[in-house]
Amino acid sequence: MILTVPELSELPMPAAAFDPEDELIAQTPEWTGASAGAVAYPVRRNRLVICTSKANPACELVLSRLLHAMDATAAVVSGVQLQRVAMLAASLRIVAGRRQATIGTSHDVIDFARAGITARTSLDVHVDGRPAFPVPSPEVAALVLVQFAANAERHARVSAVTIEQTHNSFSVVWAGQSGNRSVVTARQRSSRNRWGMGFSRIAADTLGGAIYPPYDRDDSMVVSTLELGLNRLALPLATVVNGRIGKATRPWDEETGFEPGRETAANPRIENAVRAALEKPNEIVVSDGWWARAAHDLVWIAIPPDAIIDRARDVLDGIVHERALWDGVPEPAQSRVFALASLLGAMLGTALPRVPVDTWNRKYPEIAAAFGASIPAPEFEGMGAIDPRIVAFLAFEFGDRFETDGDDLFLHVSDAKLNDPFVRIFLQENDNALKLS
Repeated sequence: MILTVPELSELPMPAAAFDPEDELIAQTPEWTGASAGAVAYPVRRNRLVICTSKANPACELVLSRLLHAMDATAAVVSGVQLQRVAMLAASLRIVAGRRQATIGTSHDVIDFARAGITARTSLDVHVDGRPAFPVPSPEVAALVLVQFAANAERHARVSAVTIEQTHNSFSVVWAGQSGNRSVVTARQRSSRNRWGMGFSRIAADTLGGAIYPPYDRDDSMVVSTLELGLNRLALPLATVVNGRIGKATRPWDEETGFEPGRETAANPRIENAVRAALEKPNEIVVSDGWWARAAHDLVWIAIPPDAIIDRARDVLDGIVHERALWDGVPEPAQSRVFALASLLGAMLGTALPRVPVDTWNRKYPEIAAAFGASIPAPEFEGMGAIDPRIVAFLAFEFGDRFETDGDDLFLHVSDAKLNDPFVRIFLQENDNALKLS
């Protein structure tokens, strides 16, 4: 889909287009600037920036600390472990909506992918040819190939894969038949069940590329491909004209299966979006999670990117899904990431992990020593408490002293840290202690 400047100003979202020098090309009436949580899509040499719902500042702060902690782990690992950690950290930044500006080569993609595949699977990995060409964010491209390989092992039960390359694409190839298996996934978290291929779609969008599900090749091999360098608009977007899909992006086709020319009457979700837009001409309307706007003689419909809360949940899912890439990271880096992920999860409604008192008393001194926390460990005799990895992180970052009160355990925050925006997230107003039991 090629958009004209007038069309850019009609899109059904707060959005603006910028040229390579970040000069404004066009904007919609609702655009007020790129707020926290904005998502950028490459469009040829330009960028389309879209604002999602207003970001939660507390969630944004904890998510940023988590991503920073993952990046910092690169300083304490090396070799293959460094490749695995760098791949995960860069990919989760993409999932969170951050810009990832690293540039590498196709050789980097292969090296990262082999490190990830050997961590996630028991597959033998072969490489067919190594042409050298530049690749943006090679760590992220590599993790897409890891998903292809892991799916091949899981669904096709193969024991070996080959990574093939051309001047702008990477394919994971294995012997067998695809069985006409399609990639069932979605860009929006609410519309998918699994993390891996949803990540792959988002990654390809961010890199200006596309993924192609497994297909049968003439030589009895099955192929999954990541193509780069397309730089087409990766936002699912379409127009509806006189009850039919007008023009549409490829991601729209992937998400809905309603290509240009198809009648929309067979899709109630599209029909509802059109009806809602026509009731409020020229305004952005939200219909079942989709955005729409009636402008002139057509209706624009877009499937928006997830807001920061759902992207934060995707980051946490990614840490769990890709835990094989994280195994072996030394302390305290591993516990710091665990603690920040747990605290972010608690903000999103997941209970903080807890352990029995015997486990807590045995593990806390060991983890606190790794952090360098100097607060003496308490004589705690309650039923149990928050995971000692989280407590050790909080004690090192903010703690002054522990206090026990019967079966309850508290961590008093040092006076110098009481006004720290991060710790205030977890303290009640006027409190100076965190309850840990």
